[in-house]
Amino acid sequence: MTNHVDFSHLIDDSRDAQVVMKSGNILYTNQAFIDLLGFQEAKEILGRDISGLIHPSSQKEGLVHDLRAMCGKIVPFNEQKLISADGSILDVEIMGAPFLHVREVLVLAIIRDLSAAKKSEELLRQSEKLSLIGELASGIVHEIRNPLTAMKGFLQLMKSHPKPEYLDIVMRELKQIEEIANELLHFSKPAEQHLTRQNILAIVKEAVNFSGAESFKRNVKVEFYHGDECDIGIIGNKTQLKQVLLNLIKNGLEAITTDGKIKVHISKDDHQVYIHISDNGGGIPKDQLDKIGKSFYTSKEQGTGLGLMVSFNIIKSHNGSIDVESEENLGTTFKITLPLANEEALPLLP
Repeated sequence: MTNHVDFSHLIDDSRDAQVVMKSGNILYTNQAFIDLLGFQEAKEILGRDISGLIHPSSQKEGLVHDLRAMCGKIVPFNEQKLISADGSILDVEIMGAPFLHVREVLVLAIIRDLSAAKKSEELLRQSEKLSLIGELASGIVHEIRNPLTAMKGFLQLMKSHPKPEYLDIVMRELKQIEEIANELLHFSKPAEQHLTRQNILAIVKEAVNFSGAESFKRNVKVEFYHGDECDIGIIGNKTQLKQVLLNLIKNGLEAITTDGKIKVHISKDDHQVYIHISDNGGGIPKDQLDKIGKSFYTSKEQGTGLGLMVSFNIIKSHNGSIDVESEENLGTTFKITLPLANEEALPLLP
């Protein structure tokens, strides 16, 4: 029978929470693990199956983790959720390392608390979003000036040549200003999770048009290709998808120094829609490509990298994916893939 004292020298002095397990059952734990889960004594945990402490949403990952470790493989850190003594959920990362003890294969698991990191990540995500709102607000000023100039001119004409059609023009320009204001409000509200059927082609068009002021200011040409398509239905959240498109176009604009051009191309097959956003900027080194979309990675001098991370997560929540291709000094292409809506889906909504 395995003796608890056998493992005290192995994990007691570690600052990380650690447990020793046999076939998933906890044989020994250090004080850091007891404190992490909020238990009073080790005896409340010893002998329990570790799966009973894993949240249902992480059960599959936890089972695979344990099985691989019991088969003699080192399992690198991966995120999971644990259930604490009071029933609250803890975000952690766990790694497993097998070792041989008295002819038995045991597993040493190291658990690190991610709660503080998750809170910081959320705060940075909000900061990134506020930064984006500020940049959009600057661009919106330019967008509003055009209709205001037109309205001013026609109102002056109406003083000497009143015509009903002038009022129609003024009303149309007012509507355009109202739509621009609504776009900004969308970014100031918490992200909605409600998904409805949308025309992704129309959303891409709006994003391209919405970035027009910034591209004009930077002297970058944005070209949009969509063939003969006029309606491509997907299930999604319009505000979130537009946020992704604007962020990718914005990144392309910032990557370009001279002779700028961004190409936005949309196409589909029988099951999926594909959106390519390509720039002819400086490109991304090959050894950095796999870091794109990860927390805190950015090639900018002042940036958090959370804009791309949020974009990747939004597309993932839409059951889609983002792929990146890039060559230094030639440019970068982001490819968004989304599933098409079924014919039985809800009708298109604005």
